[in-house]
Amino acid sequence: MTSDSNRVFEHVSRRRVLAGTTSLGALALAGCTGDSSDGDDGNSDGSSSDGSDSDGGDDSSDGSDSDGSNGSSDGDSDTAPAHTDPSTYPDFDPADPKFPQLASTLLEDGFETGTMADLERMRENQRDEPRYGQPVAETPDDEGNLLNPDTLQFSLTPTEDPTVYEDTLEPLLDNIEEETGKDVNYAPLDSYAAQVEAMRSERLHLAGFSTGSVPYAVNIANAVPFGVQIDGEGGSFGYRLWLITQVDNEEIGELSALSGEPKQNVAHADPSSNSGNLAPRALFANQGVQPEEDYTVSYSGGHQQSSLGVAKDDYEAAPVCSTCIARVIRDGQIDGDNIKCIWASEPFPTTAFSYVNTLHPDIQEGVRTAFLDYDYQDTAIAEEFEGRGTWVEIDYATVWDIILQIQESLDVTYETGNLSE
Repeated sequence: MTSDSNRVFEHVSRRRVLAGTTSLGALALAGCTGDSSDGDDGNSDGSSSDGSDSDGGDDSSDGSDSDGSNGSSDGDSDTAPAHTDPSTYPDFDPADPKFPQLASTLLEDGFETGTMADLERMRENQRDEPRYGQPVAETPDDEGNLLNPDTLQFSLTPTEDPTVYEDTLEPLLDNIEEETGKDVNYAPLDSYAAQVEAMRSERLHLAGFSTGSVPYAVNIANAVPFGVQIDGEGGSFGYRLWLITQVDNEEIGELSALSGEPKQNVAHADPSSNSGNLAPRALFANQGVQPEEDYTVSYSGGHQQSSLGVAKDDYEAAPVCSTCIARVIRDGQIDGDNIKCIWASEPFPTTAFSYVNTLHPDIQEGVRTAFLDYDYQDTAIAEEFEGRGTWVEIDYATVWDIILQIQESLDVTYETGNLSE
């Protein structure tokens, strides 16, 4: 039925991606202060299996090494700390990262994403049920409860400009129309709450939900996550949490510098955002920094807004989605040489593409085919999304397990009121 379109390479067609259980402590990368002192962002949970423990033994040094990453000039007010001078930054090795690093350096090395090796580690332990919240809803047996609309409403995770991806996604939307026999309308919703509420009320049928809002969509809107994007050629997967600040910010050179008086004004993206709020609250606390208590949290409305706000000195720092700031930099909205990353996490799964559970099974099958059986590597989709032009199948309970660990640790309640308006 689609002989004139490129089918996805056999090794990824209908490939099932199964993630395992990763501890919260393992998500924090050691070496975030640069040189040899990892004390503030190593495995404060007692774990030392992060792959970089060999340089983290000097826990008590706490910023006393020569990079000045504590933001202190040791009494010499005329000397800027070394972390404001990129020439002092350690050579970057993705397998053993040391920080701070310029955002531009991390992008050159592809550190905004994980690798297929990271994905393989996630596939080791399949879960039958989610550890937190309800399981994915089943499709109703009663035909009277099924949706069979003439037009399918589709929405992608909100950005500052919700219409920005409509043209980019045209090859995908065309294939959904061909495989389902339905028209597809791209619905530019402007918030996570609007997305979840629209699917809950069955006005939205298909959606790409951001990582942190996926469990809300499952628990509130009966969303059925079925696929995530990967780079089918380069092997990249997922995204990271980067903690960013201005290169010339003398006060902040490492995660621990977010503590102190006066409190730093730090942008968090959105209450339901994984890398922009929930993960920092859980992972920073593991490293001894408590958001709200140790610094002021200001919600920016999204990762793009956080990134732009740091670049414009509206905020002192921000935890952001690495692929989101990568897109902002590559679009020329900010200069990656003016932003430094002082801390990073292990990879998280990225946007989950989902349909509402009441969608007619024939339409569900057509949707899955349009995503999973086609190769989009040579389209604008891959160009826009850092080479991720291939979708692979996922199991929510398994792939999202680390996200559910974070949300369980924070006692997240799945209510639309906890999502941004």
